[in-house]
Amino acid sequence: MERRAVGDSAKQASAEMSVLICCARRKLNSAWCDRLRSLLQSDIDWPALISLAQENGLLPFVCEHLREIGVDRAPEEVLSQLRDENQQNAMRALVLSAELARIAERFAKQEIPFVPYKGPMLGVRAYGNPALRQFDDLDIVVPQRCMAEAHDEMIALGYESKVGRDRCATMNARDIPGEYVFVHKTSRSMAELHTEMTLRHFPVRPDVEAMIQRSGRIAMNGREVPAFASGDELLMLAVHGAKDFWARLIWVADFAEIASCSVDISWDRVLAEARRLKLTRMLKLGLWLASKILGAELPKEIAAMMETDRAVARIGGGIRAGFIDGKESPEGILRRSLYRIRMTESLGDGLRYWTRLSTAPAEEDWNMVDVPKPLAASYSLLRPLRLWRKYRSGAARG
Repeated sequence: MERRAVGDSAKQASAEMSVLICCARRKLNSAWCDRLRSLLQSDIDWPALISLAQENGLLPFVCEHLREIGVDRAPEEVLSQLRDENQQNAMRALVLSAELARIAERFAKQEIPFVPYKGPMLGVRAYGNPALRQFDDLDIVVPQRCMAEAHDEMIALGYESKVGRDRCATMNARDIPGEYVFVHKTSRSMAELHTEMTLRHFPVRPDVEAMIQRSGRIAMNGREVPAFASGDELLMLAVHGAKDFWARLIWVADFAEIASCSVDISWDRVLAEARRLKLTRMLKLGLWLASKILGAELPKEIAAMMETDRAVARIGGGIRAGFIDGKESPEGILRRSLYRIRMTESLGDGLRYWTRLSTAPAEEDWNMVDVPKPLAASYSLLRPLRLWRKYRSGAARG
């Protein structure tokens, strides 16, 4: 679908953030091109723009769209820096895409069910080119029951695991880390494997097996690789964005592209699945941000549903303001806790969700202190203490 005309957000932001908002899309229509040309006539703080682009994962888009409209006001050293950093990003994308193909081939040969997401897959799916998306690692979803076998194959491919095989083989939620991290011994490429047991920011545990069965395939570097159905991808992106407070503009751009440009989305099925997983508000928040910040055009009934949730408008307005004025949102442990509680539409569900996230140990909790295995349950008591120490001042990011 086409995008709406330039929204109010770009008019209110700083010139540098307005440039990013204009560039945060695969293609520029005539209205956005005119807006970008107008912005570039003002006094742009080019180092600040490059820094913002890096922080928000939008450097490739800035380079692409500045080249398309023909920039003649940027200092040559700035353009040179943009080209160099964009070339480095393209090389990293090429290397990691090849590595993903290698892992995918190995998993398929061993009949391990899997689906890659984010990273190069999202670059291809949303933007037509993995080099148009900044990423530093690979993300792959597998069922928990297959993790021991997946661990063995990753080791055979030259990776080292940050956790032992026993932690991969277990089905005991208490012993399962936040993610399974593998780092290649020589290239230092990093791959994170996720299962239904590690995707803990879903209010209800997702049915990974069913999602893998619904997956299709897309072409990447001449090979076909599994890809989530567009609706499942949208829900994964909604949870990922909500998990990290939608702190980077690229996450809004990803969501906007999938939501507005995927012709195969069955919105009835997406909404039914969102209700089952109790993440309808997370979905509506992603839709609100895509619409209000980037002007994503959504089906009328979906836009109307989004507008009826006043909590979404309040939360989304704070996130949008954070992009515009540079403030982190939310700040401090109280606001972060309230945000988590409000990510579901029911107060009871929200409190249960917040309690689980506040007490379920993550990797940082295990690393904070070495507790004997018989006392492992005490990590649930240590986690709230660690979170309070980390976020009491509002200075740390999620």
